[in-house]
Amino acid sequence: MMRSFLIVVTLAASLALSAVSCGGGAPDADGLRDSFAQQLGANTFVTGFHRSGDDLTFSGPRAEGGAAKWRVHIDSAVVEQQNDERQPYKGTIKSSWFADDRPVVASRSESNLPIELLSNGLSQDAWAFWDPTAKRWSWE
Repeated sequence: MMRSFLIVVTLAASLALSAVSCGGGAPDADGLRDSFAQQLGANTFVTGFHRSGDDLTFSGPRAEGGAAKWRVHIDSAVVEQQNDERQPYKGTIKSSWFADDRPVVASRSESNLPIELLSNGLSQDAWAFWDPTAKRWSWE
């Protein structure tokens, strides 16, 4: 009985150590989505921010002036490991943006979003680096 107990405890400890060494403390895509939403909601040009899953709605400026009702849909969130101790993970969010129900499509070199909405590092193809010290995403 005691030997079985020791085997179970040893196996459990080994699995826990494996999880930690294989990146058990790594940031995940859900946390990246949450950070993207928080970053958008914190923009000073955004009012009435609301999140429902991967859909984010708010009021804010439109590129040609005036205000618009915005909807942003998070299409994908990917976390990739980097070979950099200071920034060990890169997160990429791909999203679709709509102003008054009209899609705002990026061209090759322009997001076509109002500069005010770009002011905190977000766009249709946004990326961030994981800060292991602060344990948070830093949007570029």
